[in-house]
Amino acid sequence: MAVSGDKLFFLQGTERQHADVAPSPQQFADMQPGLALHCDQDGVIDYANLHAQQRLSTGSEPLVGRGLAQAFGDVCYALLRQYVDAGLAGNACEAELRLPLPGDTHESHVHLACRPDGEDGVCLVLEDITRLRQTEEQLHQREREFRTLVENSPDIISRMDRDMRHIYVNPAIEKLGDVRAQDYLGKTKAELGLPSAMVRAWEEAARAAFASGLEQKLDFDRVIEGQVRNFSGRVIPEIDRFGRIESVVGIAYDVTERARMEKERDELLARERNARIQAETAARARDEFLAIVSHELRAPLNGIQSWAHVLENYVQDAAAAPLAQRALQGIKTGVSQQVRLIEDLLDVTRMMSGKLRLVKQPLALLPTLQAAVESVRGLAAAKRIGISCAYRITSEQIEGDADRVQQIFWNLLSNAIKFTPEGGNVWLSAATADNEICVTVRDDGAGISPEFLPHLFSRFSQEDTSSTRGHSGLGLGLFLVRHLVELHGGWVKAESAGERMGTTFYVYFPLRARSDQYLTVGPPEDASGKMPLPSLSGYNVLLIDDQAEARESLTVVLSGAGANVFAASCAPEALDWLDTRSPDQLPDVLVCDIAMPGEDGYAVLPKIRAWRSSLGDTPLMRMPALALTAFAQREDRIRALTAGFQMHATKPVAPEELIVVIDTMAARR
Repeated sequence: MAVSGDKLFFLQGTERQHADVAPSPQQFADMQPGLALHCDQDGVIDYANLHAQQRLSTGSEPLVGRGLAQAFGDVCYALLRQYVDAGLAGNACEAELRLPLPGDTHESHVHLACRPDGEDGVCLVLEDITRLRQTEEQLHQREREFRTLVENSPDIISRMDRDMRHIYVNPAIEKLGDVRAQDYLGKTKAELGLPSAMVRAWEEAARAAFASGLEQKLDFDRVIEGQVRNFSGRVIPEIDRFGRIESVVGIAYDVTERARMEKERDELLARERNARIQAETAARARDEFLAIVSHELRAPLNGIQSWAHVLENYVQDAAAAPLAQRALQGIKTGVSQQVRLIEDLLDVTRMMSGKLRLVKQPLALLPTLQAAVESVRGLAAAKRIGISCAYRITSEQIEGDADRVQQIFWNLLSNAIKFTPEGGNVWLSAATADNEICVTVRDDGAGISPEFLPHLFSRFSQEDTSSTRGHSGLGLGLFLVRHLVELHGGWVKAESAGERMGTTFYVYFPLRARSDQYLTVGPPEDASGKMPLPSLSGYNVLLIDDQAEARESLTVVLSGAGANVFAASCAPEALDWLDTRSPDQLPDVLVCDIAMPGEDGYAVLPKIRAWRSSLGDTPLMRMPALALTAFAQREDRIRALTAGFQMHATKPVAPEELIVVIDTMAARR
């Protein structure tokens, strides 16, 4: 092993020296990483390179002069002997063996080269290739795992070079058509006759991956067995350690089912959206219809109540005209019941749409119960029904809306009166128990059958729905009771021993802890019957309402209270009247209807306030205005106040209330 003409550089100390002398064969042998040995015909080692000496020497005994069997050990020499004998016989040979080399705890992969040296013996070179073989085994294992995964993957996997030719494809690629997997190798998709749209999508994505070095995504369709299949793909560049991209990997997977599910989901969402729009439209139409129904029912009731007030002033002596007084009382009771029915319908609608709002505050329950009892005494007296009350509460409070709490017990009491025969009794009691206030309403009336009791609080629920039923109503009262009680954080239940055995209702409210920083709130007292009505003498009132009956009845009521009233059916008529007035004859208060043909009250109010007198000023700019309308929902009240009205009153309005409101508004001006 001689090398001539090479120039070697040797590093000695910190200097680099140049040598033109070729190294000796022994120097080359010492530089080899393997074991280099030479032995004579008797197998005695007469030369060993430095690596062999370090690996095979034991203790201080030199390796040269020892036999091969002694140097390698009996087990290892037994595996080497046939190759040594072949070399001594003049035959060169090479082999790869697993040898237990001295000093190792495991067998090593060794590459053996044996060369005869004439009659001088044989040369042996052993190179340890254990790490190489382990690396190859790992690579082979990984390749096996990769091939197992790729070959059995349901996804289509391929590798393409820069010319778009396939270097590798897995069997799943046959899903794309009748082309076999092996036919792809070395060809482009265009050469295989695949659809141009699919070819173009793949080639554009592959070129972009080669150009940018970034993963690309694509979607394509393929008609397979007469069915359109949807595929989604990725093109991933393969970058070597030098940063070069020689190929890309394409992965495609069938997303037909996912696309179908997404399409169905989109269709379901569209149907749900349309259904929601239809439901919202229907809800708006329902709300608008109920608002119109409420308006049309309330408007004539306003006239009835106003005329009843007028007649009541004419019939002052109850003893002289008892029948007339009874008739007036019946009219007022009928109006009140009709208004309650309308309110129940609107409240149910608000509950169903989630628009019912409570104004809760610390509320003393006792005054509210007393007010509810007083509001039904007239109904009870008409049927000669006794009402007995037992209050074991004083100033205990709940968190509640006073109007709604009174509505709960008005419904329960009026329901008890309705189903109790003449001469019967109704009992109401209230007491505290376990941080709750329990209110009991009991009667000795018609009772409830066990079969109907579970449905008692259902909407529109009535035990007798025949045309010959003995009691009127819509079946909404108890439905409202249950929901209003629950909105206050309480609960309600009913008990009855059966038909004609009476009924007992239990209402529970959470008891509120008392605090001196809160005022006790009770229901407003009805002062109309306790205090004389104010006089409207000297006040000019402008009344605008498109209904002749309402104009006439309200004009009589307000004139009877002393007011000077001008009634107009529309804004032009009112404006024409204003042009004829002197400054001291201008109205002090405007009472205006909202729902009117042509122009509603919201449009009329600005015109009245913007009216200019002959002097060019606007004397009515700050005139107080009352919206008197049959639109009674909370939104209507808010809209009226926002539009500039100072007050909002709902038809039918009690004449006494209307007189007090007008007096208050005019006095403030």
